[in-house]
Amino acid sequence: MDQTYRNLAYALLLLAGLALWLINWWAGRPLFIDEANLVRNLYDRSFGELFTPLDHAQYAPPLYLVLAKACGELFGYGERSLRLPALLGGVLGIVGLVLGSRTLRLGDWTLLVLALLFVNPTVLRYVGEVKPYALDLGIAALLLAGGLRYPRPHWLWVVAGAVAVWWSLPAAFVLAAVGGTRLFAKEGRLGWLLVSGLWLLSFVVLYLVLLRPSVNDVQLANYHEQYFFPLPGTAGFDWLRALWLLVELPKLAFGFTAWSIGVGTALALAGLALRPTAAALLFWPVLLVLAASTQGQYSLITRLLLFTLPGWWWLAAISSQRVFAEQKIPSLARYGLLLGWLIVLGGSNVSRHYTSPLSFSDARWLVTTFDPGYRPLLHYSSEPAFDYYRRIHPVSGAPQSTTPTVQDLQDQPPTGKYVLLYDVLTNGNIRARMEHDQVLGAQRRCKVRTEAMANAARIYLDCP
Repeated sequence: MDQTYRNLAYALLLLAGLALWLINWWAGRPLFIDEANLVRNLYDRSFGELFTPLDHAQYAPPLYLVLAKACGELFGYGERSLRLPALLGGVLGIVGLVLGSRTLRLGDWTLLVLALLFVNPTVLRYVGEVKPYALDLGIAALLLAGGLRYPRPHWLWVVAGAVAVWWSLPAAFVLAAVGGTRLFAKEGRLGWLLVSGLWLLSFVVLYLVLLRPSVNDVQLANYHEQYFFPLPGTAGFDWLRALWLLVELPKLAFGFTAWSIGVGTALALAGLALRPTAAALLFWPVLLVLAASTQGQYSLITRLLLFTLPGWWWLAAISSQRVFAEQKIPSLARYGLLLGWLIVLGGSNVSRHYTSPLSFSDARWLVTTFDPGYRPLLHYSSEPAFDYYRRIHPVSGAPQSTTPTVQDLQDQPPTGKYVLLYDVLTNGNIRARMEHDQVLGAQRRCKVRTEAMANAARIYLDCP
């Protein structure tokens, strides 16, 4: 490709991708339950207290929390300011992907890697969320790019790795890949052994300070049980769950359609064979996280796997570049490869979010716009949003409140006017509780009126 056209292609792709991210970030969609619970920790704790286990069943790396709280203190605890660290994670991902592509000499196929980043709907969600998952992707891309470019041990590697796990927990898998692959090399083995030991020491401190309390959390383990990879060779091996979890990995990287999964997986596996040295580094994080998951130590739920994406994308680009450059392959097949990738990229359908930004919660409207004269009764699902939008970041016109408490209709006087608030109605247990309270209100001879939203609902009770 001519340099002028190449520069234009990069500029247009970056402009289109960043515009999509910024439009969705600026939309300031309402916080959903986990975001609100994380923000409650940020608001109620000092910077130092962020280095202790969090409340409200939350975990996030402490340096991410420090950055998020700093944004809140500087710019206010609104949705946009608190989501700046996630947006930064996406930008770091761009930088890491470009640097790694240069080392791999992908040339124009760097455009494919960046396009896969920008059209990924899961990435689009998490570059605009008060969660550390986009930062996981960005740090992984930078560490892998560094591993490709700087194979010799150095004190900068010590600092980068020791700090990385305090920014991103999955960075431990990437560092294990960087150090592990270098230990098999002939040169610098002793140095890398020392570097890896210091990384391990940093992770042990993190584990003792923050992670150990959640290891034996039964509720957390039960929630993620279906996302633990079944251990092969054991009695009652759940091969259907194993197959589902394996397919989810390339599905996250390349798209939801069978075509996207098939094309992406085939080309990524081909990349393993074409560049085995680099491929070992890029694919090790996937293998390591699968191994940890078999022991129940890491969940394969989608949001925790964004750090694996750079490896998938680079491997697919490596093989695509080789196929397109191979003159023995008919031109029809080579240009068919380009067409195949265009189908993959278009299959994500993220373009609609230029005009219709993502939204996953009705929480802002749920807790701030109910009819006056009714006393709110909070289900546990609505408590975080109520606390955020009525105490931490009050919406204009909504009365401020102190820290809310969950209340049960059964414990209230038989007469009065109540509004019951329920969020996250995608959860079957919450829906069942809402239906139970509707029946209870009717049994009390209350006038029952339900106001439904996409993922939330209000029940008004007029009890004479």
